[in-house]
Formats: sequence, C-alpha cells, structure tokens
Amino acid sequence: MGHELSIDLESFSDVDLIKCGVYAYADSPAFEILLFAYSFDGGETQIIDLAQGGQLPAEVEDAIFDVSVTKTAYNANFERTCLSKHFGRYIPPESWHCSAVQAAMLALPRSLEDVGRVLGLDEQKMKEGKELIRYFCVPCKPTKANGGRTRNLPCHAPEKWGLFKTYCKRDVDVEKSIRRKLHNFPIPESEMELYRLDQCINDRGVLVDMGLVEQAIACERLHKEVVTKRAYELTGLENPNSVAQLKGWLGDMGMEAESLSRKAVADMIAETDGEVEELLRLRLLMAKTSVKKYEAMERSVCSDGRIHGMLMFYGANRSGRWSGKNVQIQNLPKNDIPDLELARELVKQGRFEDVEMLYDSTPNVLSELIRTAFIPKPGCRFVVADFSAIEARVLAWLSGEQWRLDVFTSHGKIYEASASSMFHVPVEEITKTSPLRQKGKVAELACIAEDSLVLTDKGLVPIQDVTEEHLLWDGEEWVKHDGVVCRGRKEIMEYEGLRATADHPVWVHGQQEPVQLGIAAARGAHLIQTGNGRDTVRMGGDHFTGEKVEPDMEPLLCADKVRGMWERTVAVFRKFKGRKIQRMPEVFQAPADTPVAGQEADGGKTEMRKSQRKAVCKIWRKGNRIPFLIRVGSRSVDIGKCGECAAGPGTGPHRHKRALRAGEPALCGRRGEQGKQAHQRDPIFLSGRVAICKRCRDKETVRWDEQGRDYCGCTEGGGRKEEELAADRGTARVYDIRNAGPRHRFTVSGRLVHNCGYGGGIGALTSMGALDMGVEEAELPGLIADWRRSNPHITKFWWDVDAAAIKAVTEKQKTKVGKIIFEYKSGILFITLPSGRKLSYVKPRMAVNRFGRDGLTYEGISENKKWSRIETYGPKLVENIVQGTARDLLAEAMLRVEKKGYPIVMHCHDEIIAEVPEGIGSVDEMCEIMAVRPKWAAGLPLRADGYQCNFYQKM
Repeated sequence: MGHELSIDLESFSDVDLIKCGVYAYADSPAFEILLFAYSFDGGETQIIDLAQGGQLPAEVEDAIFDVSVTKTAYNANFERTCLSKHFGRYIPPESWHCSAVQAAMLALPRSLEDVGRVLGLDEQKMKEGKELIRYFCVPCKPTKANGGRTRNLPCHAPEKWGLFKTYCKRDVDVEKSIRRKLHNFPIPESEMELYRLDQCINDRGVLVDMGLVEQAIACERLHKEVVTKRAYELTGLENPNSVAQLKGWLGDMGMEAESLSRKAVADMIAETDGEVEELLRLRLLMAKTSVKKYEAMERSVCSDGRIHGMLMFYGANRSGRWSGKNVQIQNLPKNDIPDLELARELVKQGRFEDVEMLYDSTPNVLSELIRTAFIPKPGCRFVVADFSAIEARVLAWLSGEQWRLDVFTSHGKIYEASASSMFHVPVEEITKTSPLRQKGKVAELACIAEDSLVLTDKGLVPIQDVTEEHLLWDGEEWVKHDGVVCRGRKEIMEYEGLRATADHPVWVHGQQEPVQLGIAAARGAHLIQTGNGRDTVRMGGDHFTGEKVEPDMEPLLCADKVRGMWERTVAVFRKFKGRKIQRMPEVFQAPADTPVAGQEADGGKTEMRKSQRKAVCKIWRKGNRIPFLIRVGSRSVDIGKCGECAAGPGTGPHRHKRALRAGEPALCGRRGEQGKQAHQRDPIFLSGRVAICKRCRDKETVRWDEQGRDYCGCTEGGGRKEEELAADRGTARVYDIRNAGPRHRFTVSGRLVHNCGYGGGIGALTSMGALDMGVEEAELPGLIADWRRSNPHITKFWWDVDAAAIKAVTEKQKTKVGKIIFEYKSGILFITLPSGRKLSYVKPRMAVNRFGRDGLTYEGISENKKWSRIETYGPKLVENIVQGTARDLLAEAMLRVEKKGYPIVMHCHDEIIAEVPEGIGSVDEMCEIMAVRPKWAAGLPLRADGYQCNFYQKM
C-alpha cells in the first residue's frame, strides 16, 4: 500500500451544491458517487466507474481509512464528506491534505482551473468539464425529446461518459502537478492542526431551530400578502407588484415614474402624501428581503437538524482569516430588541398579529431574530466569548505605540485617552459627554441604512445581503471587499435618495475628497451618481488629459440637469476642409442616462440624436440671474446685473471637458484651447474664493455665516431650514462594508460612498477601533493631523513597512520592521508575522501607481475576479499584517478552548461560540482561556469578554 493517495470524485445529487453546501448535497437520498479517480504515490491515475457497477479495489478502501496514508485532494472537504456518506462511516480529517489550502497560503487562486493556469502547468483542467457536470451530475428537465427522464445516465450519452471519465482522471493529474510545483512550500504543521480543527467544527455543525425558521419565513410571506392586499385596495390593479401597472396608476395620480427601484421610490415618497405616499411605502415593504438568511438555513440544514460547513479555512488568503459559506454568519444583523426572547416566542408560535401590534416593523423583527435561530442541542448552552478591540491592540503592539498599550493594560478607555493625547487635556477631565471625547472618536461606525441597494456584479443587492462573493462598483471598476459589518441601530438622514448616518463620507460634484453626508446636505451639494456598473465616475475637476472622450463614459458626463443649454441650434456646424476637428463630440445613442458625449468626428458630419430624457430644463439666456452656494451657510451671489459677468453655458466649468468647436457657443466649454471665447467666458468659482465684479457689486459686504439677515439680492432669506434639502428618517439598522477595493468606496442607492478601512484620513483613524462621531468637515484635517501627532509610532510604522517591503523586493534582501520580517524568495514576497506564519505576495515588482508614483505591485485575484497586477502600499500592508496577527491570536485561542472541553460550533470575526453541556465550564473560564497570551506575543495586552445563552444572540 502506498503512503499517499490522490483522489478526485464525480457525483450526482438533486441538491444544489453551490447554494446548499457539500454536507446537504451528500445528505440527500439521491446522492451517489459516479466516478472515483485515484493515484498512489504519484503513479499512473486510475479510474473506477462506480455508476456502471465498478468496485473500489480493497487497497484503495483500506487506504481511505488508514490514518498512516495521506489522502490528498483539491478542496479535500468535498471528497472526505462524500466518501463518509458513501461508506456510511465517518472519516476524520486527521490524515487528509487539501491542495487548495496549500495554494491559498501562497495567495494563489482557490479554483483548480485558475491555479493550474497561473502556475503554467503542462496538465490543465479540461474546459469541457462544466458542461459534462451539468449533464451527468444534476437533474435534467423532463422533455418529450428525452422521454420525460429527470436524470442523464451513462447509457444516454456513451461518448460524453467516456470524456467525463477522462475529465475526472485529468483532475487528479492536475492536483498532483500542483503539489509537485508547491513542494518547497508545504503547509506548516501548526496550520495543519488548525485545518483539522476547522474540519471538525464544520463536521460538527450547529443546531437550527427549524420551527422558528419556518415560522419566520411564513410570517414574512404573510406580511407581504397583507401589504400586497392593501396595495390592491388602494390601486385596484390586478397585480400591484407589476412595475408597468404601478407606473400607469402613478401616472393617473399625476406622478410620472421612470423607475420603481428602491432609490427612485424613496425619492418619490419625499414629494408625495396621501394614497400615493402610502402606496409607495407599501412598494418598499413588498421589496423587503428579511428572510434570505432563513431561506439559506432551510436549504442548508441536514437530516440531523444541523447546518454544517459554514466556514472556509483560509478563505481570505491575504490575511489567512476564515470566510463564510452558505448562511454567511460573518454578517449577521445585531439584535437590539430589548425583549428579544418575547419577540422570538411570538414568531415561533405563529402569533404574527401580536408581532405586528407590538413592534414597529415586522421585517426588522425578523432580521433581528436571525441569530436566535442557532440553538444548542438539548442539555447544553452556548458559551460565547470574543476579544476586546483586538485589532487596535495588535496595531499598538506591533508599532510600539506605548501609551495606547498602557491604556489597554489599565482602564481601557481608549477614546478618552485618545482625546487626552490629541488635545493635551487630563484624561480625568474627559467624560462620556465631553466634546473632546467625541472628537477622540472617528467615523468607523458611519454607516448605510438597512435595505439600501448596493450595486454588485449580480445586480442591486440590499446592503445586509451583500457577501464577499459580490463585486462592488467603485465608480471606476468592479472591486472586491472584506464583507459587511452590522453597526446596530443609529439615527439616519436621507438626502438625494441616500439613507445613511449624517457622518458617512460621500463624494460630491467638484471635490476630489469625500465629505460627510450631513455637510453635503447643508451645502446643497450634489452627490456623485454612479449607477450602471459600466461607466467611470469623474472625480473633482479636470483630470482627463485625453484627446477624446470614450463613448462608454457618456452617461456620467452630465448626470445632473442641464441648466445652460443655448437656445440656438447646436447641430449647425461649419465644414472645414482638409482636417479633422479634434474635440468634436459626436452625439450618439446610448442605453442609459445619456445627455451628450463624444468621440472624434469630422466637422459637419455629425447627426444630432433624439434626447432620451423626458425634457430639457428651462433654456437659460444671457442675462439670467444665477444663484449658487459658495459654502455652508452662504447667501446667493447674483451675477446677473452686468453683461460682462454673464454666466457661460453648461452645468459646470468642466462638465463636458471640451468645446464643440472654436468660435461658436460651447456646451459646457473648457476654458482655453478651442473652447476659448472672449465674449463667453465661464467665471470659475473655486472653493474658498469668489470673484466680485466691481462695476455691479453691492456696496455692503455681508459675512457668509451671519445668521440673522438676508442678502439684499436674495428674495428667500438666509435662514432656510436644512430639512428642505435633507430629511430626518429617525433610526434604522445600519451597515458598512470593509475595504471595498483600492479606492475604498462603493455604490449604494446610486451614490458613491466611502467605506471603512485602513490608512490615511478617515481610514487611518478607523483602524484604531474608535466609534463614530460627527465632526465638522473643517475640523477633520486638523483632527487627523492631531491623531497622527499623538500616534507617531503607528504613522511611522505604516511607512516603515512600505519601505521594508520595497527594499526586500528591489534589493532581494531580508528586512525587518519591529516584529515583522520581509523576504523575497522564488518570485514571492513573504511577510513573516510574529507567530511565524507567512503572508504571500506573488511576483512583486515596482510600477507606476494610480498616483503617478513608483509603488509596489503584485499578482493576485483582482476585483474583477481575474488574475492581474494589484497595487499596494504601506497602510494596506499593515492592514493585512494586523488582521493576520489577530487571526493567529483567534486561531490559537480556538485550539486552547477546544482542548479545554469547549466544543466550538461557530466562530465569527474575533468571537467563539461553543456548545457546552450544562454544569460544565463557565464564561469566566472560557474568557481566561482566550486571553492567554501566546509566547510570540509578549507584551500584547489581551482581554476577552463573554456571556452564555440558550440561543445565539449579540449581547
């Protein structure tokens, strides 16, 4: 018998493997293994056709159960789980090796096909495999042509079956080639021990209260029926959910609706009342998705009443953290209902009318009860413990920011201590209500309201349902992210369709840096729109150098209403012979939101297209008075008195980037070049400045921030209330998304917003574990500077790491920053963490980054899910290092907790959930076990807090 057995299986089940996971897949009575390919010790690959009566050789069956024989497979959890079901006998993970984990530890792709291509193997996964799997491995639709069968057997397509056997053998050959290629980079035994624990946790699973799950689904469906019935009563429509019918009804009521998306409906609600408002609110309720997690539980639960396999080992290969699968426990909503147990019992007993009567929102109640569907088995309770501010502690420890370590070692009041350090005030004088304490906090918890639609590569998805599998649109490209974070219930506002906390950073027209939503609303600034996942967003001023505007950017060139269209025809051009006119926009048809855009075109040959908008706003003429806001609290500035001050056409100084052609009226003309015209100059008003025409100015100068008087040229006065621009929407459950791509932003409700992350500005402060607190925009730069001055070692650590990584790559020298080692070897940059584990960056090299400077890049899975070159820099590397170190602390704590008799059933971020028999163990003991400091973490102050419960919840 050999010492190493390589395996690949092909199987059939009527359960969807992707949606339900391998445990539910193999648990189906219809499950069976079709093909078994294997190789002993790298020898010739053999195939056993079990579907046609083949039998496994005795030596193969013996090897499967022999712990002295190493079984290898790519995604070995699939083979081991399927074989356990096939033999009707549990196969422990102790002697199994997963090549996918080995690849992930080197930051290589997790799929067999992709890693083979990246490594340039001679043996590649066969492209025909996907079609063959669809044919033989899943049920087929009964048709007359196939005789009404629901499954394709080998006899139905012998040639395909022969090819399928070749495909199965090829997978074993590819897996063997991968292991040969990675032979010099074995999985360390410490990680193998963690992998085995991970497999045991997934095998153990967690019990689900299916009574609650089923009633929650029924409650949501009943609630939707009630809402739909009321909508029918209001409208009389045959189907009030029909977009076409609903648009017609709204039109009859005097409201034209181009779209009934959540964003559009939310915008319309603010402009309506009576039956129309009620109907629109019902429309939002009908679109609620509160039960998706319950439906995932229902799909994934096995015959033992437990859900297995919800965690993926090394799922985040940049840091080594776990990722979620199936139910996605990494982003469960928090529970804020004070009488959580009562609400849970009411739903479980089917007392839906009582739920409706006692609580403001049934969908919100159902969301808060999702955690409570996980329960311990009879005779046990959950003991839950998590690290306190682990990332903030790790960063302070790695960077040597001693005053922060002293805080964590003593009273732990990091916000008060931050304010004390920043503003040089004794910590004793800073109370919870102190403004300085508030400024010691940062915008980590600035968030987006529940049910706000995030633009993903799978379409619009409510923010709470976004998973790490979704790509997000950041205004320029599809980007990956590190998951959704629930921030509890907070006060929110609504402005231009975006529902978020007032301190959430957003992008506005004319600025390259984000501002807080509340400030944007107070200014009346327009939020940047980015909605179709195809077009690049233009940030700030003129940053296009281009000689032509790409057609696919058309919808974003003029997202707002056109306020300066010239009344004369713009399609009549002079014909110039013998040369092509550069910067001549060609107007053409495009599918979405397209006012005017351009390619290069010959003068006089361009045809005007019919506008896709309903109407052009009022045509403004020379001499019209144009009010605009300079900054928060400013008055209107009237430049209509003097012909020399007349505003040029367009929606902004550079909205279209170039003139139609010289000598003619320009559409959003750019000053200079062909758009330069002495008689039609656009006055450009920059932030903090205003141009005053001496000939027609007022004799009296009025301060912009004077609250008590009106500007003499303004008929409305200076004290208008902010609620005309932004609406207070009370409180809502809010969420944020971690690290959305290199630009740290994503699209929600059609608007571009910031996310939480590391390094620089808001992101730098975020990493400190502070809570959100709205500060004035004008204070923010100074606040950041104060924070950096009070945390010099952390700031220095970011850029020391940056320099060390670059030196390791360019000079091929081992370098060290504090406890972190950087080394280039075999085409990979390795960063060794204090635990000894290595982070990997494939084929690193220097390249010009998006800021026009030389920076470090490496190859990896990019935001568009393709293997490509990715930029990085010091703060981002520090983020990986900090999260990786926090992961190692959790991993070692899990090993200790498990060995001390606390069986782990789930873990999430920095939290461990154990299913412990009554009368055994305690919360205090489990917290003490977690807080034990590893030998490699000398000087790191650790603390864990915990509780016990009879159903999972967040206390």
